[in-house]
Amino acid sequence: MIKSYYRILTFSILGACLVPLIVIMCSRWAFIEDPYTNRVLVKPAIVLTCAFALAFYILRRTRESTEVLSKQQADFLDNLPEKRLDLAVAASACLSLFFELSVIRWQSTEFTVFSFYKNFSLLACFGGLGLGYALAGRRHIPLILSVPVLALQGLMFAAINYFAPGSLRLSLDATPISEQYNMGFLAARNLAQFAAIYPFLIAVFLLTILAFLPIGQVCGRLMRRRESLRSYGHNLLGSIVGVLLTLFMSALWTPPVVWFALCWIGILGFAAFSRRSLVFTAGCALFCLILIAWPLSFPLDRIYSPYQLIERGQDKSGYMEIRTAGLYHQRVFDLSLSNANRKTNERLRAAANYYELPYRVNGQPGTVAIVGAGTGNDVAAALRSGAQRVDAIEIDPAIFSLGDFYHPEQPYADSRVSVWINDARTHLRNTKNSYDVIAYGLLDSHALLSHASSVRIDSFVYTVEGFREARTRLKENGIISLSFAVMTDEMGRKIYLMLQEAFDGIPPACIRAGYDDALIFLAGKSRKVEIKPDLLRDTGFTDCSAKYARLPYRPELSTDDWPFFYMPKRVFPVSALGLLAVAVAVFSLLTAAFSAGRPRPGHIPFFFLGAAFMLVETKGITELGLTFGNTWRVIGIVIAGVLLMAYLANQTVAWLEIRRPFIPFLLLLASLTFGYGVARWGGLPSTALGRLAALGVLTCPMYFSGLVFSTLLRRTEDISGIMALNLVGAMVGGLLEYNSMYFGFRFLYLLALGLYFVGFVSYMAFRPAKA
Repeated sequence: MIKSYYRILTFSILGACLVPLIVIMCSRWAFIEDPYTNRVLVKPAIVLTCAFALAFYILRRTRESTEVLSKQQADFLDNLPEKRLDLAVAASACLSLFFELSVIRWQSTEFTVFSFYKNFSLLACFGGLGLGYALAGRRHIPLILSVPVLALQGLMFAAINYFAPGSLRLSLDATPISEQYNMGFLAARNLAQFAAIYPFLIAVFLLTILAFLPIGQVCGRLMRRRESLRSYGHNLLGSIVGVLLTLFMSALWTPPVVWFALCWIGILGFAAFSRRSLVFTAGCALFCLILIAWPLSFPLDRIYSPYQLIERGQDKSGYMEIRTAGLYHQRVFDLSLSNANRKTNERLRAAANYYELPYRVNGQPGTVAIVGAGTGNDVAAALRSGAQRVDAIEIDPAIFSLGDFYHPEQPYADSRVSVWINDARTHLRNTKNSYDVIAYGLLDSHALLSHASSVRIDSFVYTVEGFREARTRLKENGIISLSFAVMTDEMGRKIYLMLQEAFDGIPPACIRAGYDDALIFLAGKSRKVEIKPDLLRDTGFTDCSAKYARLPYRPELSTDDWPFFYMPKRVFPVSALGLLAVAVAVFSLLTAAFSAGRPRPGHIPFFFLGAAFMLVETKGITELGLTFGNTWRVIGIVIAGVLLMAYLANQTVAWLEIRRPFIPFLLLLASLTFGYGVARWGGLPSTALGRLAALGVLTCPMYFSGLVFSTLLRRTEDISGIMALNLVGAMVGGLLEYNSMYFGFRFLYLLALGLYFVGFVSYMAFRPAKA
């Protein structure tokens, strides 16, 4: 096993050195019109060749000692005192889950493609852990190499950022997923871009698997020493602690260096069997932390909010500018009436007209809700226009804090403003206030996705049901103002039809503003909004209502079942599945290289249980986020709740000594069927009782699934092999989740039902004769 690990690691080092060169070559080929010159590659080629030679030399020199330490690591785990075993199992599970969530967040802050394609990182982590569980019984556990392998990934990232800045790394700012529109994010369209992206993703995938494989081995090795049901219960407890630790780190807005420092402390705890192992691991950990903490751009302040990396800088005019996911997000303006430049500066005049338009259309505003208040430009406009009360709703506390500290007009300090750090949909659903104007700012999550899902975090704000709920919060003569940077006529037509559907056929007015290429849609609660010609003449804006009313496009309207706002119509995500197929192929080759072996027939049901549970978890997280709020706290608590349901099921099986899975299987299939029926009937009402009922409908399948898993688990002693196959099944479930982009989220119920049924059939086919 150790020879295969070194062979693949050598190949990965070579790839980490070649990928920056490939990115430079392909970026020049794809984006730069000047003739390609070899001078561009001379410096990075020399440096990276020397780096590969040095890394290869170190690898060869340390191989023998690493093999010895890997053997000692396995012996250390085998000889761990019994009284510490339960704690060790829980600690290893906590380490694996916290490390997984840290790597996913870190990769998405380094390169934008991982923000948009979070499932890729998740699959790599699952693959590494699953392969590690499968190899838990081998003689060597190279845990001391997990830190150097992640450092190698960090070195590759640093090399790309250093040798291929700006236009020379544009290929990695293009996503191979073309089905969804991307705000400020290119779609890969030529061979050069694909030739840069795919080797980069494959190299990251390989390095991530190699970093997680030894951790999976540690978890599996420890669990093998305990009775299966008991060890699985402690594994779940450790996983819950890992999620809670992630929530705590998110609440403190900690950077990646803090996350990984905690991970390395956990690894050092398992490497404490010799001084040599501790010194080597500590040295590598220190180097890795320095590498991760090194700033990519000194002029920009980097803030790690619970959602994303936020970079704060200044534009050429000296205004604060914010970047998220590496892309421009928003900037602040001083548009106060006392600012003399407001009338003379064309840019400021256009911005003032844009932000103040809803209040000039609707007259004197009374109460206003700002959806996506951001740094405060929209709030300041409402106050300048005479609003009596403003509810400012912003989901990201870091963005709000930047506006609170740095906005020149200080809108958040005004006594008329109430700030709500919450999901916009949840606030409008639960508030008792009614409004004269509900203004949707340029609300766009760019590439920020919900956990384990292809849904962007703002998607449920832009659904027909979401607009209907907002309409109920309007006063009789109130209006909704929705601003959006529309990239295509088809996208504009979609927003037009969604508002028309939500407002019972009343068509919205559509104004093209001379600011940030934005369209402003205005919809009245009980009347059609009329735009006066004098207003258009004064602002220089254009009335596009007739254009979007006549366009021939018939896009698919976004709903709570199909919330893909950035997709004009239902298209099966072929490009996404193509990229995921590459990941599956790489994982299959790794499995063959490590000779992980074939699963036992009696373990096959666990594969289907893993795939189905991933779908049920994704469905549950998405719908519970919609019900209780799509904030980081809610999603984190839901994930911890999922693990808690599995733990309670584990304890139920142990307490009641359930030995046959027939009744749990029937309850599971019945609960999924009932949940599908509720979803088909339009869901449950958004009352307190309805939300409580939704919680039961969405969590019961998770509990019954845990009953089935734990009941089957107590019948076998090969816990590591079962966990390996279960994680591979979860990988397949992550792939199947993309079916929701075409069929909708209700379809995941049917997929899960089918997988659980196949799991039941495979259990019946391969169960022991005595059963």
